[in-house]
Amino acid sequence: MNALGHMRQEPELLPDAIEAAAAVGPRVVCAAFVGDSQTRGVVRAACERQFPRHLVRDGGTREALEYLAENEPPRVLVVDVTDSQNPLNAMLPIVAAFSDETRVVAIGGVNDINLYREMVEVGVSEYLVKPIDEKTLLGAFSRLHDKPATRAPEPVAGRRSLIAVMGARGGVGTSTVALNAAWLIAEEQKRRVTLLDLDLQCGTLALALDIEPTRGLREALEHPNRIDALFISSASVKLGERLTVMAAEEAVDQDIHYDPPALDRLIHALHEQSDCIVVDLPRSAAGARTRILAAATAVVIVTDLTLPALRDSIRLLTLTRQLAPEARIVVLANRTEGRQNNVPRKEFERALGHPIDRILLEDGKAAAAAANSGKPLAAASPKSRTVASLRAVTRTLLPIERKTGPMRLLWWRRAS
Repeated sequence: MNALGHMRQEPELLPDAIEAAAAVGPRVVCAAFVGDSQTRGVVRAACERQFPRHLVRDGGTREALEYLAENEPPRVLVVDVTDSQNPLNAMLPIVAAFSDETRVVAIGGVNDINLYREMVEVGVSEYLVKPIDEKTLLGAFSRLHDKPATRAPEPVAGRRSLIAVMGARGGVGTSTVALNAAWLIAEEQKRRVTLLDLDLQCGTLALALDIEPTRGLREALEHPNRIDALFISSASVKLGERLTVMAAEEAVDQDIHYDPPALDRLIHALHEQSDCIVVDLPRSAAGARTRILAAATAVVIVTDLTLPALRDSIRLLTLTRQLAPEARIVVLANRTEGRQNNVPRKEFERALGHPIDRILLEDGKAAAAAANSGKPLAAASPKSRTVASLRAVTRTLLPIERKTGPMRLLWWRRAS
């Protein structure tokens, strides 16, 4: 038993149904991509015992993704994640690419229970830590039929919009952007909006609005069968005629675990009563990030112009393009004034491979007044120069429906 708490048992054969399916047709039953020769030898030996048709190659996450792009997904995919500095981020595009029938076994070098949980949350069936032996891998294979595969959902169809707001670093103003975007869409564009804070422990939206957080959001995610219109109404706070807020403030000494598919159910339920959902998406919620980005119609990445923020903006932008290729992507630069360690804008944009759509103008006095009043900045100081920047951006986030004869055309406003 290692630090992840895996109890190693005698390997069992995969169910007869999988064995039968494996015996017919040219489909590769198990494909494995492993970087070091010792582990590759173990994987090859286990595959020879378990699968009648298998493929074992030198490689890692990049090679696995290339294989999935060109071939039918196997029933079992083994991926060595030690080629990546961030194994979880490296696995996300793979999870988004495999089929519903595929089970994934990740092999890494980091023995961390939190990483294990995050891997499972995003859809990985097993995470094993090197060094592994043949018995351990066969045991993992035998457990796969007890773990149904999960993957990111398809984007929500129809006219409903979902705007995901993510920060490249902490303290760049992500929650400020999410809050004011939601308020402006509700009040100025006259849409029914739900503002969802997915940081259940340290989120700041309830605090910024001076509203009482409830346990309703956690209940919805941990017990999705309870989700209906009445439950959502009791678990949220109404601000004005069109804006609804769902936010929590759970104890920081507890682990919060929920199945990411519960988020799918919540989002679909919110779409029933909202024209637009704005999600304040924390950087730490890997499982939630995958589901939300896959359903997003627009993604806002908030960053400052520092070197660490550039690195993380590149990673978030890459992930967004992989999971939400049709989404409108907006990059906002904030907290940039008077910073001596800023990367010049042109260099930042060149490295990022995406323009900075707008730099938010700072207004310290207006921000302080809004914080003291418990109102969005756009409500407390509507003529603030920061609000002017946010208003221009917000107008680009919802698609505009234009009718041209029998066809409907959806297009995006460009920020001026």
